[in-house]
Amino acid sequence: MEMTTSATPDEVTDETPAVTNEQQATSLTPGDSPQASAHSSVPSPDSVEELDNDGSEGEATTNAVIAGETEPVGESASSTEHDATPQAAPMPSPPTSSSGGVSLNDLIKQLRVWKERSTRLEALLTKKSAKLQEMEETETKLKRLLAMAKRSIDNSKQELAEKDAEIEQLREEVSMALTSIHEEKCTNGVVNQLRKKVAVAHSWEPDDSTRAPRRVIYKVAHGSVIWCYVEYASEHDLDAKRDYAWHRFHSEEQVKAYAALASGEPLVIPALSLTPFEVERVQKKDLKEEIDRVQEEFRRYRVRAEITRKQKDAELKKMSANAVARQAEQISETDLSGELQSARAQIRRLTKQNTETEEREADWRRKFEKLYKDYEKLSGTMGETVLATEWRERYEQAVKDKEASDKKLEELRSTLATITNGSDGSSRGDYAQFRRRDPFHGFENGGGGSADSSRSSSYKDLGPPRSSGGPPARPLRRMSSNNSLGGLEVPNVTTTNEYLKNIVYKYMTTEQDEAREHMEKAIATVLNFSPSEVTAVQERRKAQAGWFW
Repeated sequence: MEMTTSATPDEVTDETPAVTNEQQATSLTPGDSPQASAHSSVPSPDSVEELDNDGSEGEATTNAVIAGETEPVGESASSTEHDATPQAAPMPSPPTSSSGGVSLNDLIKQLRVWKERSTRLEALLTKKSAKLQEMEETETKLKRLLAMAKRSIDNSKQELAEKDAEIEQLREEVSMALTSIHEEKCTNGVVNQLRKKVAVAHSWEPDDSTRAPRRVIYKVAHGSVIWCYVEYASEHDLDAKRDYAWHRFHSEEQVKAYAALASGEPLVIPALSLTPFEVERVQKKDLKEEIDRVQEEFRRYRVRAEITRKQKDAELKKMSANAVARQAEQISETDLSGELQSARAQIRRLTKQNTETEEREADWRRKFEKLYKDYEKLSGTMGETVLATEWRERYEQAVKDKEASDKKLEELRSTLATITNGSDGSSRGDYAQFRRRDPFHGFENGGGGSADSSRSSSYKDLGPPRSSGGPPARPLRRMSSNNSLGGLEVPNVTTTNEYLKNIVYKYMTTEQDEAREHMEKAIATVLNFSPSEVTAVQERRKAQAGWFW
């Protein structure tokens, strides 16, 4: 490749910066590095030839002559994509200047075009190789499928041959079977004709031509005639076919005479079969026996179930008793706090029972007074006297129940007082924490006395409320308090007031509904509220809480 260097020095100096910038802007591959140094202003012909050779690497036609005009990038790309095989394209000739020189920028552009074309050709070659490989794989698969199809066709031919042989064999068997069936039909026709002749010749009355019997199966009496179902003896012992027929006899002697015709051992003549009425009677008897048996089994089952139920109930009662005993042992093993809470709960329960008893007593008293007035008006008749006596007995019984409840309440309170007195001296150090939780302990700081004295005195005045019209309730035994400050005896009225003050203070400061409920009961007990007042307080609390009480 020849190049002329007839450019003027001005043109050389003007093109030098452009070349330098163009080399800096483009990123060339290691094989495309230009040979011209940065100090030279115009590339030499040797460097241009090296650039040309480096840019044409990878081209399908490396020996093509550089000639013609440069093709656009888009057209060259489209031509390479549509061609099945790469073809040699005309090489672009380097443009020359008016003075015969070659522009370096045009040369670089041509090199880029050559590189792009080589890249596209390489991509097309890669695609073609991939397609060829895919076609080879497809051809291999088709060959395998063809071999499999040939094998399956051979197998099908062999199976068809076997099926044809089986069909021929079956046809032969069918023809033989048809022949045998035809022969059997002919034989059966002859046999049927013989049977018809025998049936026509058959007579109900046995005679000399009647065949000998083999056994008598049934014997039925119908009026004065006896019918027997007879099995005839076979001429050959090995003959499996049996003949049967009904014969009519007028007496037992004829039956025995006909049975005597049998050869060998004498025949056993069965008894007369039952009539329909007798059969029905026997069935009813069997059903009755079955019903009796089922009823007896049901009775035994019911007895066993009842015994099992009683055993289970006894076991449940025993388990409940054991559970109650264990619970009682656990309760007895609890500390003084648990016992005190249990005693208080029992006091509340007995107080409630006492109140209910008093209410019932007042009701009975009112009824008694009403009936007594009626009795006074209608005295003189025996029926009214008996009625008054009955109502009096009921009243006395109610009074006895009330006294028993009062006695239980008195015993419980005495027990509680004993527990409280015993805990004042011996359990003061062991149950200091319980006394701190005790709702009555606040009296120690606000009332001027000790907690023990306030607790002891608080149970002195607890007593059942007195009912109007009834006998006065027995007050609790008052306990003396020797633990007050200074060793002085505090009057009972002062102690009660201080206790009441402490309860009211706790009631006003607490926010727990259960504690307020217990305090309300204590206040009602100390102030001797009437049953109607207690009921009004309870109804008000029910209205407030809804689910409480």
